Amino acid sequence: MATVDVGVRTAEAVPETKTVFRVPSVSETDTAWPVRTLSAMRIVFGAIFLFDGTLKWVLFATGQMQGVVAGEFYTPAWLTTNWVLFGTLIGLGETFGGLFLILGLFQRPAAIWSALVMGFIWAFGGFGGYPSAIGASWSTAGYTDLGGDLMLALVFVFLAFAPYAYGLAKAWNLRERFSGDGWRNRVLRGLLT
Repeated sequence: MATVDVGVRTAEAVPETKTVFRVPSVSETDTAWPVRTLSAMRIVFGAIFLFDGTLKWVLFATGQMQGVVAGEFYTPAWLTTNWVLFGTLIGLGETFGGLFLILGLFQRPAAIWSALVMGFIWAFGGFGGYPSAIGASWSTAGYTDLGGDLMLALVFVFLAFAPYAYGLAKAWNLRERFSGDGWRNRVLRGLLT
């Protein structure tokens, strides 16, 4: 090492360092498998929801939909008298929600809509418990299962905010196409991806 004259005393020159403190960046390869896993989850739960929606149309075709809407649980009169409307809305919600989740297009609206449909089914199915004659849920002592409808609704809420790796929005680069800061781009980016 060379010495440098600093006036009264002599000091050795400090070698130049290129990196004193390096913060590793998160690369696309580091995050690829979680994003792929979430995309696979979106596709699987979309397929489950599409299958469930398809079964609603089978119930209409066989004349069993009124019995399903009225069900064995507490159902208000306005729901049972409008069973065609609510059965159709549930069937459309499940069919198109599942289809758009599989396709990876309109992912957020489809996941939020699917969560609302499942929340509706959970609420009018007795909140996962055995309803009493007056409609209060959890009338069976020791019953602790909230039901699969609530769990599926929570999965859809989670999927509404999950990143995507597969699907039409990724294939068509919709996030990059609408990457501007304007309100139009933000709305389209939120709806389409």
